[in-house]
Amino acid sequence: MPGFFETIANRRKGEPMTAAWIIRGRGAGARALFDRQGEVFRDDQFPEELAGKVRAVQPGILEGAGSRVFLERLTEGKRLVICGAGHVALCVIRIALTLGYEVTVIEDREEFAGKAREAGAQYVACKPFGEALDELPEDPMTAYVIMTREHSHDVECLRRILQRSFAYAGMMGSRSRTEQVRRQMLEEGFDAEKVERVCMPIGLPIGSRTPEEIAVSVAAELISVLNAANPDEGFPPGIAEELAQMEIQRNRSIVCGILAMIVEKNGEAPRRPGTKMLVRADGSFLGTVGGGYAEAEILRTARQMIEAGNRESRLVRITMKKGTMHCGGEIAVYLTAV
Repeated sequence: MPGFFETIANRRKGEPMTAAWIIRGRGAGARALFDRQGEVFRDDQFPEELAGKVRAVQPGILEGAGSRVFLERLTEGKRLVICGAGHVALCVIRIALTLGYEVTVIEDREEFAGKAREAGAQYVACKPFGEALDELPEDPMTAYVIMTREHSHDVECLRRILQRSFAYAGMMGSRSRTEQVRRQMLEEGFDAEKVERVCMPIGLPIGSRTPEEIAVSVAAELISVLNAANPDEGFPPGIAEELAQMEIQRNRSIVCGILAMIVEKNGEAPRRPGTKMLVRADGSFLGTVGGGYAEAEILRTARQMIEAGNRESRLVRITMKKGTMHCGGEIAVYLTAV
């Protein structure tokens, strides 16, 4: 049977899951996974009576059966589809990659499609815009950015996108032109609520002029809209896959790595519950739980656990005093060995 992290890494495309981690009390360290159909993984130490409660509550902290459980909703990661590969789009690609997006670009000109590949886009479809959009799997967590070279292509892309679910959609253009497109979509019978969700003109109003500045405004709007719509952190790119490999290859006599995850937050601490960092056996790490004093403490504790071969999970509380730190508050970080 696949392990916990292997199940997460190999889950079906677009399939959300709920992860349950017992962070204290009875069964501490045990984990379970649930999808829309029900239970897909459960450690033997995870109480059966708790499993029935997990699916009925929202993400957060669950108390019951002598256990304290952290629940989080796992989505598949951040996906961005960019229609067009002009100067602004290339800048958006580069910024989106630093933000951890999986970037797909659609461009019907081979020369510009090649530039998108050079900019780092993981997937590039060099074909007509409508055809390429129709071939993409529908995922309600996908963000779409429309910035083609022609108004007719922009409208064609928007029609296709309005026929599917999305987390964000934005179209580049002047205020007058985009308002005209908005009216046109309503006249064509598209759902008014969906049309109103499309950000056009795209980007936050920061007075941007250059392609780079426009790309910053687009990225800022993406962050604002998606973070408001989806409060979950999930797994940063690469962490679930690396944990799955550790799980497959693990040797019970050694600790391959420590997963550190924020499970509670109070005050002005910068990162939310669900934020994760993987500390490897060699002391290197992937991801961040916020940097500064708190992260240094977590790294020190994780490295001590690795050196001692300690597989017992821990819950560490760190208080950040305002004045000595940029922010005040407290976080509880759960550390579990792989």
